[in-house]
Amino acid sequence: MINVGAQLFTFRKVLKNVSDLRDVFKLLQEEGGGSAQLSGLKFQHDAAECRALAMDYGIVLPLTHTPWDRILHDTDRVIDDHLALGAVMVGLGMMPAAYRSEDGLKRFSDEVNAVSEKLNSAGLLFGYHNHAAEFTKVLSSGKRTFDFLKEECPGIHFIFDTFWCYFGGYDPVEEIKSLSGRVRCIHLKDGKKFWKIPKITALGRGKLDFGAIMTAAEAAGTEYAFIEHDFASDPAKVTVDSIRYLHTVYNF
Repeated sequence: MINVGAQLFTFRKVLKNVSDLRDVFKLLQEEGGGSAQLSGLKFQHDAAECRALAMDYGIVLPLTHTPWDRILHDTDRVIDDHLALGAVMVGLGMMPAAYRSEDGLKRFSDEVNAVSEKLNSAGLLFGYHNHAAEFTKVLSSGKRTFDFLKEECPGIHFIFDTFWCYFGGYDPVEEIKSLSGRVRCIHLKDGKKFWKIPKITALGRGKLDFGAIMTAAEAAGTEYAFIEHDFASDPAKVTVDSIRYLHTVYNF
């Protein structure tokens, strides 16, 4: 069974202090959630204290989004912070702009492979979060950026984003199947496409089939699924509505 929780980036505008963080953990506990991805916090926080606070509500923190500069140049401290957090994966939210060319992508793959080895030696994984560009940008070889990363970065574990895959023109279910063993964490995000404009919604109100997605993810070895909404005006409501919907299509 996949542990369902929330991506705290959804709550970034309201997470101003530890009390706000406690409120989110409490909400997740009340709705049957069991995990959270640490991301988007705007206040100073200690990893061990965050872990202890989460544990008070039965919440685990297996994943972060961490700036690439820190991952690349401050790797030892990143490792220490993640071990204190009890995390299993160091996540990158987006490929930095400097790497978004064919030459840059090759440089990125070399750096990712080196960093992944160091993280692996400490018992951690490197996670990469996709957007639509990984599916829409085709290289001179004819491969999608997504395929290049799968093939050239064996240390990458994908933080697979369901909506951005759909928005990029591909079936999330089939792409998840292709990532078996490399998709420990996923982002559950629903939405629609209006004339190439993304419209993100709570789960169950867009175009994606989350029953099929969760079945494919479980078969591919996914352990954690984080509900996310990039532009939520009411993050608590969209998270609660999404969790309650997910209970109707997946038993957790």
